[in-house]
Formats: sequence, structure tokens, C-alpha cells
Amino acid sequence: MAQPFVVPGSDTWMEGDLHVALAVPPHAEGPVPLVLLLDGRTMFLTAVEYARTVTLVTMGALPPMAIAAVWRDSTHPLEYFSTRFRDFTPYEWVLPGPFADDNAMVQHGTGGAAAFLDLLIDRVLPAVRTRVEVGETAIGGWSLSGLFATWAWRERPDVFAHLIAMSPSLWWADGRILGEAIPARAGAKAFISAGECEEGDMARVWPQLFAHAEQREAAGMVRNAVAYGEQCTRAGIDTRTVVFADEHHVTLVPASLARGLRHLFATA
Repeated sequence: MAQPFVVPGSDTWMEGDLHVALAVPPHAEGPVPLVLLLDGRTMFLTAVEYARTVTLVTMGALPPMAIAAVWRDSTHPLEYFSTRFRDFTPYEWVLPGPFADDNAMVQHGTGGAAAFLDLLIDRVLPAVRTRVEVGETAIGGWSLSGLFATWAWRERPDVFAHLIAMSPSLWWADGRILGEAIPARAGAKAFISAGECEEGDMARVWPQLFAHAEQREAAGMVRNAVAYGEQCTRAGIDTRTVVFADEHHVTLVPASLARGLRHLFATA
């Protein structure tokens, strides 16, 4: 009989209909950095394995850290995508022009980021802190959850010291977030990424179901990521922006997590 796979030092539980997974580093003494990942079902194991391996191999140059991840309880992919449009968008918006077909997936509305942020701060993070002593906290997300992470990091600097924004959907609401000021913050760090193949030559799009020229131009994933990185730098944030060569919107997450965790927390 097949045995369940168990991540050592991990725990999972529910906060309402929100799954929470937490991996605590072995032999950690005192507070450890915490990384809170959105869309956690698809990146929790990648982040945990990378952090633990590199911490061990470098003998602590990347310090031990706790990885928490959250995702909505949903049995159908389209239902999950619909909740993403609600939870991860800070502004209500009806998708226009090249994005209009996606309105069919917006069954739960948009602009629910404030409520989702309250859920993270009031229920998820307190539950995490009962299980591990937490130091500085970073928030990370990809695509729409990258937009949410960017917004939440700016809105609640008292909670989130650092940011990992992987190909964030900064185009949402006509790029409104790009026009809003980023307050200066002592000690804050940001890692922002995009994939080179998210713009430019249509022949390089992968998978081909994403080959929508008007959407790519309107989304401006690369130029918006670069512009936001420049804004963060001007605000005095220790920022690293990477446009990964030969990577796409759906392939850059592992490399982004690896570079992002190193930028935020490496000690040497």
C-alpha cells in the first residue's frame, strides 16, 4: 500500500475554507524568518525544499526559515480561478478589451483583497505564530497573487517587511497600483520578477493557449515589473528586479523563489 508523503516538520490545518500549510525548520533556535506564500498549493513544496537544501549546503548562509502557504479549498479549477479574481484584486474592475473573455470566470466578483488580507492577518498569521517563533515576515505571490502580495506589502508594512512578486499582474485596473506611491521603509526588501518570453516574439509563447497578442501587450508583464522595481528603488527599498531569460509566465516560479529567498534573507 502506498504511504502518504509527509514533509518533516510540517503541519496543515484549515482556517474556514482556507488551507494553511506550515513547514518549520529543524533545530531552529529563537525567531526565524517567515515566508507567507499565496497560491500555496502550487509552490509550497518547491519553497520548502529549496530553503532547507540551500540552508544545509551553505551551512547557514541562507538562514533557517519557516514557510507558510495558503490556498482556497476548491474541488474545481475554474472555481479556484474565480476565487483568485476576488481575493487577490485590490480594486473592483470589469475586465475590458483583450481580457473581456475572462469575465466569465469572475463569478465571485473582484476587489476582495482587503477582506482576504484581514483573514491572513487576523486568523492565519496568529495561528502560525502559535506553532513557531516568527521574526521578519515576507509575503510572496505569482500573477494575480503577486499583485495581491505587492499591494498587501505596501498596505501593511507593520506585518510584511519583505516582498516576493513573481510576474505580478500589475496591469489590473489599468495599472492603478503603478500610479500609487510607495512609502519609504527602513530595512525593507523587494524581489520582483518577470519572464523574458512574456513579451515580444509571439513565436516564443508557451503554452500556445496563451498566445494572445493583444493581452500580452496590454498586460505588459516585463515592462510593468521593471517599472515597479524602479519605483521601489527610488523609495529607498533594497530591490532586485530580474527578467529571466527564456522563461514564461508559468515557468518562472522556481527560479523566482530561489533568487527571491536569497535576496531577502541571505547572510553572506
